[in-house]
Amino acid sequence: MKKRRKRRTCHDWVKEIALGHTNQFYNSTDYDIWREQVLERDHYECQFFAGKWDDGIHKPNKIKLVKANTAHHIEPIKLRPDLCLDVNNGVALSFEAHEIISDRKKFKNKQKKLLTREMW
Repeated sequence: MKKRRKRRTCHDWVKEIALGHTNQFYNSTDYDIWREQVLERDHYECQFFAGKWDDGIHKPNKIKLVKANTAHHIEPIKLRPDLCLDVNNGVALSFEAHEIISDRKKFKNKQKKLLTREMW
């Protein structure tokens, strides 16, 4: 369990996120508590690679057991700030699965290109 920061003030996160203060939310104690609840509910197991959750677009290549370290909002908080602290709006993912779902990890074609064309 992560040692939490001391809770300083109580925020209305719906208003703060609507104003665009998402970094302030992700650095808050409320987010730390939400993240721990999601990870504990899913037993620190990546739900994407376990085959228990997919976003409808991406699917894992094969089922494997991977430890989860990231809590992902199913409905993005910029679109639905009212669900930012709802545990049912979260899923436990590994870092690699989160990069795949967020479309930050690009898969490259592994075909080798010829350096020069042979002209015999």
